[in-house]
Amino acid sequence: MTIDHLWLIVSASFVFFMQAGFVCYEVGFIQSKNVISVAIENILTFVITTLVYCFLGFALMFGPTHLGIFGGNYWLLNNLSLTNPSLGFVFVFFELMFAGTAVTIVSGSMSERTRLLPLLLAAVFLAGVIYPLFGHWVWGGLFLKQPAWLKDLGFIDFAGATVVHGTAGWVSLAGIMVVGARKDRWDSSGRIKKLGRSNIPFAALGTFILWFSWFGFNGGSLLEFNDRVGLILLNTNFSAAAGVMGAILTNHFFLKEHSYMEAIFAGALGGLVAITAGSNYLLPLDAVLVGFISGSVVVFSGLWLEKLRLDDAVGAVSIHGFGGASGTILLALFAPQEFLGGQTRLTKILVQLAGVSVNFLWAFGLGLLMFYLINKLFGLRVSAEEEEKGLNIVEFADIYSWQDYLKMTHYETLTQDLSGTIQVQNQLLQKQAKLLVETQEQERVKLARDLHDGVGQSLAALKLQLGMIAQKVKKEHQDPLLSGQIERTVHLTANTIEEIRTVLFNLKPALLHEKGLSASVEVLLQNLQKTSGIRFSYNLLAPMPAWEEAAALNLYRVVQECLTNILKHSQATEIVVSFSKLKSNRYLLQISDNGQGFDMQKVHAGLGLNSMEERLKMLGGTLQIVTETGKGTTLLMEVPYDY
Repeated sequence: MTIDHLWLIVSASFVFFMQAGFVCYEVGFIQSKNVISVAIENILTFVITTLVYCFLGFALMFGPTHLGIFGGNYWLLNNLSLTNPSLGFVFVFFELMFAGTAVTIVSGSMSERTRLLPLLLAAVFLAGVIYPLFGHWVWGGLFLKQPAWLKDLGFIDFAGATVVHGTAGWVSLAGIMVVGARKDRWDSSGRIKKLGRSNIPFAALGTFILWFSWFGFNGGSLLEFNDRVGLILLNTNFSAAAGVMGAILTNHFFLKEHSYMEAIFAGALGGLVAITAGSNYLLPLDAVLVGFISGSVVVFSGLWLEKLRLDDAVGAVSIHGFGGASGTILLALFAPQEFLGGQTRLTKILVQLAGVSVNFLWAFGLGLLMFYLINKLFGLRVSAEEEEKGLNIVEFADIYSWQDYLKMTHYETLTQDLSGTIQVQNQLLQKQAKLLVETQEQERVKLARDLHDGVGQSLAALKLQLGMIAQKVKKEHQDPLLSGQIERTVHLTANTIEEIRTVLFNLKPALLHEKGLSASVEVLLQNLQKTSGIRFSYNLLAPMPAWEEAAALNLYRVVQECLTNILKHSQATEIVVSFSKLKSNRYLLQISDNGQGFDMQKVHAGLGLNSMEERLKMLGGTLQIVTETGKGTTLLMEVPYDY
């Protein structure tokens, strides 16, 4: 035994500690009713991996190669001591921990809705076939001096960003596609819903454990203890820290409506996964760049999976699949020339892309076939009722979880009984409210008809008669005083008719109900421009939110009142109306004129400003007025909204 063997054993123990990290991380990110299920799954999958990989998978991965496709000879670990007596069993122990990592990742991604038996069957196939065969193509020459076709092409994966993490990530992608999303993960409108987490501090503990264990993951992959170990450990740490920064900044600048909490965890693990490919080759600053970029990639890929409605309970696909792929490709971009194996940088990038692509096709393709067959033969998913209860109860009959479930369902029953009574009352109130609205609408229509047919027509006739009288007085009497009085009366009558028309228009803005606020405002501006001669400009700079009917009516009235006041008092020749979106779900309605302005101290109570402020306050909005005598007025109205 040498210090190299001792270093491998210590590193393997570090990597084994990853199992504890995965348990803490996954348990922290899922609902309490499933934590026991996840913890037990992780233990059982490692048990299966230990037996299947050691007695079958190791031979396929590191045994004497057959056509460069698979190994052999070391079935049940036979003949191992004859090949390399000092290293043999130490190497098996070290590689077993890597296989255990790959298998554990897959079960975590499918948590909270997948039955235990299918996951264990998948662990058998993953540990025995999918993982070791791809590993043979890259690492087949680590134990014996023999060719490995991907490595011989120049493909580099120092510690398993693709071999371990990429394989696990793409198999996880196949699994979540076949098993489907968790119940109520998306609402009826397609928006993602938070299902709750059992213990985020526990997830933070899991992240630190994984971070710590990664020092053995990368450091041990050197397979000896020499002066490069320090660089490998530093690069590992740098990339994890930079991954957090990349993820947080990406979340801040591009995904403002997402919590940055998930970005912290995903960024750290994404950076660790990415540097696994090249921790032995990169300089510290390059490791920072790899981690930073990969942290951003992990955040964007997680969002993309959400858009596709692919439900990954712990973010395994984005962290291990996309994080591993980005780290493997970025290695070719940042590694010093002496580590490129005589290839140009462009050639190395293409080789790394080819290796990542082969990994995806192999792992995702076989994973999809595996889960499809398991689903057909045994069924992957628990029933909707079992998922509601939680897998703690369904799989392990946990009495405490059962008591919690009974309490919850008891309260739900009481709530449903109470809500039934409330629902009847609500239906009665809704019926009365509907009747009231219909009655009010009928009264508005009747009032509009009476004003139009009665008062309006009479005033129009009066205006005509007065006009004729005014012409006659001018011709026959030539009395300027009398003629002026009659003209003023005609003008007053015309103004009264216009006021009535405005009232009629205000009583029933039917377009608002049919076309929405934006179209109604546009028509309002067109009508005012025709009647007033003032030039109007309308700028819809952001899509109009789907306002509720009451909110839309109040906003319409505010805009209408603003415009009416401008026409009456500002002496403006141009009015600009702009609608735009602000940060934090706030919408801005801006109305500006080039009129005479006014003194806020003198007329704030007039001009309908109090009425507008009251309407905006009901909607949670604010009104700001920017005005100066002789330089026009701008009204800024901010209103919160929710799509």
